[in-house]
Amino acid sequence: MEIKSNFFNFEKKLTSNKIQSSYYLGWNNLLIVKFEIIKNNIFEKKVIDISYPDLKDKQKIFVVTKGTLEVKVDNQKNILNEFDAFDLVNKNEKYEISAKENSVFYVICAKDLDGQIGKNVFFNFKKDLEKRDLWGGQCISRPYEGSGLTLVLFDLKKGFEFEDKGHENEQITWLIEGKMNFHSNGESKTLTSENGGIDIGPNHPHGGVSAGAIGFDAFFPKRQEAKYRT
Repeated sequence: MEIKSNFFNFEKKLTSNKIQSSYYLGWNNLLIVKFEIIKNNIFEKKVIDISYPDLKDKQKIFVVTKGTLEVKVDNQKNILNEFDAFDLVNKNEKYEISAKENSVFYVICAKDLDGQIGKNVFFNFKKDLEKRDLWGGQCISRPYEGSGLTLVLFDLKKGFEFEDKGHENEQITWLIEGKMNFHSNGESKTLTSENGGIDIGPNHPHGGVSAGAIGFDAFFPKRQEAKYRT
């Protein structure tokens, strides 16, 4: 069956007065879940296990894009602010997330990604990851290499334009600020922080023009090129 590139909107799944979530599941089972949580509410492991069973016992990368969270894991408390993240690698790891402010965070995983045995990693995309000029000066990228997937924070200057010949890895791209015109395999759309993202098909040529944008690229399986390794 032919796999097409797909412009998507996150699909709402869990809605309450405390927590809202929406998700997108890609062609290679790469899964992006967006959570919005109200101040003074608590998010426990069972929320994901029940609502998103495909994430259970899998490696997951959590990243905060708005607000402040307190995360209890490894018998420690960690405060996470904008662009703070943690890579939860161990199966059956218990964790609890409480919102100190109204907050937004994403969970990135894949249905076919196994849980790992190792040390959970806490980091900040901007403070702890080396910024890399992957596209000639107008795009600053900060890649994080997980055990099975790659997550990249990008910051595109206005007028930045790029063309990529494509790759075998599934790539899901979405914005958290700004907008850009994006095209893949003959289809095009303006991406914003309000209208989802793009799921790029295998070896599909893709590119775009930025009006100034910040967002993420998630890849599964992870990219093997040296410029994406950390």
